[in-house]
Amino acid sequence: MKVNQNRAFILPLITEGANLETGSANELWIVKRLWEQNSFNSRIKVICNGPKTDAYAGLIKELRDQGLDVVPIIESYDELSKLSKYKGQVGIRVNLDIKTSSHWDKKFEQFGFSPDEIKSIGKIPNLSILHYHAGSQMKRSNDITSALKEGFQIYCALKQSNPKLDTINIGGGFAVNYEKKKMYSIQSLVQRIVSFLAKSSEQAGVQPPHIICEWGRHIMAPSQITVFKVILEKTINNGKTAKKWYVVDGSFMNDLLDTWAIHQKWHVVPINNMFAKKMEKVWLAGLSCDSDDKYTGDGYVNLPNTAELAEGESQYIAILDTGAYQDALASCHCLLPSPGKIVCQDGDINVARERETAEEMGKLFGW
Repeated sequence: MKVNQNRAFILPLITEGANLETGSANELWIVKRLWEQNSFNSRIKVICNGPKTDAYAGLIKELRDQGLDVVPIIESYDELSKLSKYKGQVGIRVNLDIKTSSHWDKKFEQFGFSPDEIKSIGKIPNLSILHYHAGSQMKRSNDITSALKEGFQIYCALKQSNPKLDTINIGGGFAVNYEKKKMYSIQSLVQRIVSFLAKSSEQAGVQPPHIICEWGRHIMAPSQITVFKVILEKTINNGKTAKKWYVVDGSFMNDLLDTWAIHQKWHVVPINNMFAKKMEKVWLAGLSCDSDDKYTGDGYVNLPNTAELAEGESQYIAILDTGAYQDALASCHCLLPSPGKIVCQDGDINVARERETAEEMGKLFGW
């Protein structure tokens, strides 16, 4: 749920039987609402990551008492103590000592235990899951399988003192093909994961573990596109690459924060005027007063020359695969409003959220 908390995304997933991962008490509160409204059945598992504040831990226990299969992942000695009397299943997170090519700062890892710390803890009541996270948006499938090899060795060692341990949670990391280039497939990766665990379990003399993956970005990103209208053009004098600025009626810093934060590359396509005879190398800029409010992925994009538009027609562009994280990270820079959200599903089109008004934005800051 940390990837996208929008109701229009979550409900179809749990309707199909998807399990959920939460990272905060507020996200788990949404799960509570769904549970109380009978929106999903008790077979759905809820994994709870993130620091377990008193409010978070209390809600975990409350939902467990109500019959929900909610499993907190222990990430510190404080949580180990706080959840020592928890009646349901628990997991524990290990910080693997490996390097991966990904958006993940391993130099300053604040989650989980080292392998030596986990082994020294010994028996943990109701331990059923060993969890790790090796990286986000991993571009090489070998990084995912290499982490699994390290994780499985710890799993086997931990299982000796915790015989009820039966699940390995390999975390996130499956990449989204944002740039529409050749990438490893989900079928080939799943086959490698299952084959490795089957063979390695047989060699180690243990039952093959259940497998959990938290590939939220991969699942959610393709479910959304972001549409902008070009509202202003500005010629770039002496431009060596791009010849124009196209200013859009939104903000990269607000609406697609990863563009600014991690220089995410997106696949940008024109919605109309697709067969223009002439294409322009343009830079894209947002509507805020900040010079950093621009598309930074490839520097410039090729878009149609707006001179070929009919009189009164505007140029629209779409940025694909924006369903992961962007709404959750959206800000209020320059008090620019969040965009309207339109849900298209099974042939129906509904407005899930109107574009915010100046009055609504002001209320966020006490006006």
